[in-house]
This record gives sequence, structure tokens and C-alpha cells, in this order.
Amino acid sequence: MAGPEVVTLDSQQYAKVFDAAIASANADGMHPVLVDRRSGVITTDPAVAGSFLEPWKPHPSTARQGLENTLAVQRRTARFEFVPVSAHVFSEKQTGSLDGPDLLSSTGFDLTTYEGPMELRVWVYVDRKYTQGIQRGTWTLRQESKTKVLPAEEPWEQVPGTFWMPVSRDVARERDLLASVESRLTQ
Repeated sequence: MAGPEVVTLDSQQYAKVFDAAIASANADGMHPVLVDRRSGVITTDPAVAGSFLEPWKPHPSTARQGLENTLAVQRRTARFEFVPVSAHVFSEKQTGSLDGPDLLSSTGFDLTTYEGPMELRVWVYVDRKYTQGIQRGTWTLRQESKTKVLPAEEPWEQVPGTFWMPVSRDVARERDLLASVESRLTQ
């Protein structure tokens, strides 16, 4: 399902679109952990992506992603952001004096009371899981060993186990999520 890059809406639709974005994230297996209506931000928990061998997990957007998810463990995190379209909102804050940030809101004002056009954008980040010191066998994927790195002279700490490394953005998933939001609005 190919969707738009951005969803435009009016401030009267804000609450309905915000709820549709939460429902779309939940339906895609990414459960929201940060929901801030004032600043217009929804951030999800990372969800391990499904491979060709695991059809019960969230499905890949493209066949290439399915292959990547099969060869390496990957996860996705989504961030929904609602932003006012009109430029006058930002020009009101420019008074010529330096003010500190409004820590309660990333935009400096309350989107629940804002009136005017808005945009909804989604960023989906892909992380890949790595295991420190793992060495795969050359003849089969069933063999593997782990190396242990010892310090030469001074003791130093090493992070044992596994870690997640940011890899890329999933633009296809971003468009799918926005298409899901739009389809929920028409229901």
C-alpha cells in the first residue's frame, strides 16, 4: 500500500487524526510509549520486524525488507509529528530577545488550542541487532563462535552481549502508516 509523504489536516480534525495515528501505530505492532497532544508527538516502542520465516510478526513493506529482516534481526521505531503549516506561528515568537526553551512543548505552544492548517509526518527508524565478537562459520550458518577481547595492558570495560545500531529510515513503512491514518479517517 503506497501512501502519501505527508497528511494535511485542519485544526478541527486534530483530535481525530491524533487518535487515528495512535490506532495505526498499534495496528502495525508499534505501541506508543510517548503520547503528547500538546506538542503533537507520538513515539512508539521498537518492534522487531518480521522476516519471511516469521509471518506472525509485523510484515515487511517490501520484499527487500523481508530479505534483510530474514538475514539480520532488525527493529523499527516510529515518530509521528504534527506541525502547523502557517509560518506566522513561528514569527510570533521572534521578539528580538533571547528566550529559553518551553520545556513543556517542543514547538513552544499548545497544538490543542491552535487554529489553522497542520501537517502530520512520520519517521520510521530501522535498527539492526549486533552481537559483540560473534563469528559465523564459513560452511554453515549453524556454526558460530564468540571471541573474547582481552585488554593488552590496562583494564577497560567492554559492553558484553548485544546492541542495536541505527541503520536507515523505512520510507515505505512511513507511507504505509500515513495511508493507514488516512483510511481510518474515512471510516
